Amino acid sequence: MGFGTTNGHADGNGNGTSGSGKDTADYTPIWPMVPGTREIGVTINGRQLQVEEGQTILQACRVLGIDVPTLCYEPKLAPYGACRICAVEVEGRDDTPISCGTQIEEGMVITTHSDRVIENRRMVLELIFSDHDAYCLPPCQFKCPTRVDIPGYLKQNTLGNWEEATRILKRSLPFPAILGRVCPAPCETHCRREEVDTAIAIRDSHRYCADRVLEVDAPAPIPWPKEPPSGRRVAIIGSGPAGMTAAYYLQLRGHQCDVFEADPEQGGMLRYGIPQYRLPKGWMDRELNHVWELGATFKPNMRLGRDFHLGDIIDDYDAIYVGIGCYKSNELGIPGEGATGTINALENLYNSTRGVPVPRLKGAKVVVIGGGFTAIDCTRTSVRQGAAEVTLVYRRDLKDMPAADEVHEAIEEGARVIFQAAPTRMVTDDAGVITGVEFQRMKLGAPDEQGRRRPEPMPGTEFIVECDTVLGAIGQGPELSWIESEPEEIRTGLEVDRRGNLVAEEHIFRTNVPKIFASGDVRTGAATVVEAIGEARRASYAMDYWLRGHDLDDPQVRRVVTEPQPNFLTIVPFTDDVKEPRAIMGKQEADERKGTFNEYEFGYTGDQAMAEASRCLQCTCEAIGHCDLREAAIEYETTLNMAIDERSIQDNPYVGANHGYGRDETHSFILRDYSRCIDCGRCAQVCKEIVGAGCYDFIGKGFDSLVTTADFVSLNETPCVSCGRCAETCPVGALMPRPRILETYQLDVSRCIFCGICADACPYDALRCGPEFEFSEYQRDLPMLDILEMSDRERPTR
Repeated sequence: MGFGTTNGHADGNGNGTSGSGKDTADYTPIWPMVPGTREIGVTINGRQLQVEEGQTILQACRVLGIDVPTLCYEPKLAPYGACRICAVEVEGRDDTPISCGTQIEEGMVITTHSDRVIENRRMVLELIFSDHDAYCLPPCQFKCPTRVDIPGYLKQNTLGNWEEATRILKRSLPFPAILGRVCPAPCETHCRREEVDTAIAIRDSHRYCADRVLEVDAPAPIPWPKEPPSGRRVAIIGSGPAGMTAAYYLQLRGHQCDVFEADPEQGGMLRYGIPQYRLPKGWMDRELNHVWELGATFKPNMRLGRDFHLGDIIDDYDAIYVGIGCYKSNELGIPGEGATGTINALENLYNSTRGVPVPRLKGAKVVVIGGGFTAIDCTRTSVRQGAAEVTLVYRRDLKDMPAADEVHEAIEEGARVIFQAAPTRMVTDDAGVITGVEFQRMKLGAPDEQGRRRPEPMPGTEFIVECDTVLGAIGQGPELSWIESEPEEIRTGLEVDRRGNLVAEEHIFRTNVPKIFASGDVRTGAATVVEAIGEARRASYAMDYWLRGHDLDDPQVRRVVTEPQPNFLTIVPFTDDVKEPRAIMGKQEADERKGTFNEYEFGYTGDQAMAEASRCLQCTCEAIGHCDLREAAIEYETTLNMAIDERSIQDNPYVGANHGYGRDETHSFILRDYSRCIDCGRCAQVCKEIVGAGCYDFIGKGFDSLVTTADFVSLNETPCVSCGRCAETCPVGALMPRPRILETYQLDVSRCIFCGICADACPYDALRCGPEFEFSEYQRDLPMLDILEMSDRERPTR
């Protein structure tokens, strides 16, 4: 990941200063003054400064490197003032004038980021968002804890570029083959393809491309070139999904990582908590070995609190990352819980994955209590270990079950499932041996903080399920007893919350002990593998920033590290797309698979993977990396929080009906997406004043106004010369250059008169004077000008 700058000011205070008391000499103008121009004195954000007479406030601030946001300003044109977010405060004026249209005067006292100005900018942005029927991230990508570029890798899958697809995945998901088997795929529940037919098989698709890469005997693709060694050393505690993810990205950033693991082999819960039939360990090791290929070292049989302590190594490393996972099972809290016949669910899975038989399960009547992935894994593992009868009991309904997708497969394999029942006591004989479990029926009450309805007991509905073995799998937490054996400065600094998790700051994952960071299950409690990976990736970015000397308390640094994203997700539904069936992976029949621990899902074929990827609607914003509106939304924390079909007056007081404009793809070179248009008017001005074509203008009035062509006709029916300047000036991607297969144009030098018209019209300076050819109007007595350098000076990005 490349970390960004501070948008023109060093500490996020909005005034272009570093906040460190520097004097005015620190303001070095970005552009030289025009010879003969008079300097005048003004005060900007409390500092006496010299600026050029005749400039606007916005121009003067830009020259001095002071950030003033704008969406409609075009340096080559007269100020228009359509967006109004460049407004500032000027002492002596009751209003907040727009800086792009107000000429700076001698003695002016200007404030660019007062509370009043910031509030006005937020109001303007909220008004824009109220009819901005677009998005920054597709709903699927936004709902993925790792923020993986789903449309990007699926596009490569359609072309059969498996290595490039895997490279895209590894930008935020280092182990796509593993996740392709164990991820619960929250992204698929928000896939917009469901508005057409059924969701894309996102998980199965990235499993296929990652598997193809693992089959090749070659170094794995990496998301970006590995950086030179930084000289920093990091201790990673735990080789589970969180620890290995942190090590992967820190190694890419040039930091040397040593991974400490309590068990003899890598993987943590991936190896010892997930059965072989779901995640083959040989396949898992191939992908985890990518971390060692990057240079990290593995230290097995090193249990924290037994074989070493943080106090032993803290002086040897520049940072320590704790990602030890959850290995302590929660207790059921019912009478008779310790009776003979109870088996620890995690120990059962631990032994099963190591191939250690559990004789007690052979021919036994087993009851598994819980509804998560551990519970369903224990259920299906018990079937494979020869249990005569397996019953899974869950206190909520199927739709609230975390492992709902696997329930049907467990039933196919012979398990029985009882919903809306909770255990009240263990039933035992005189010798204290379990003979059954008493349950009580539950009814679903009001939703909890996660939106799931709370189970409430129904007195008088008790019943008994006969059994001789009970596996309690109602969750687990981290084992933190090792903290008590740490030195006092570490023991008193590390904090444990009321749920028994290690406390670390939410977005930067820093504990109260210098050098020590923590994320994943040890911080949040037991969660999914993909959630642990997402947290660990963000933690690695925070650690990298800290290791490079940045202050994690700096608001601008936090803004970068926390990856803030505007999330405008309510979009016009797709209605005209052709319905195509979802590709279904092959798998073994239930009678065949329940007697073996071999992987039972076959995965896609190449044709299936390409066909499934082609179903993706590619609902991604092409302007994601250079959208001024998105930058302003992040800067002013004006994001419109919504789910796919939800709009809330609490999120934005100006929400209402959307126009739902469409997309025009009729032109050969320019794509137009009206839904992204913010009516800034830049395209209309540039097209009329600079190009002279006049293809665009405002249509309609008030809320119904829109910048488009006359009568909404195609650009093909206008005087458009296909110069692309409208797309170049658009701040939000409503106008974009259309991707074309054509790579180069052929030039017939024998016919060219070198008039330079093509070079003058090209918005990207792709055609220039050179040592072999010169334009017809070129004068030899003038110095050669660097057009690109001039454009950089004349055209700031914002």
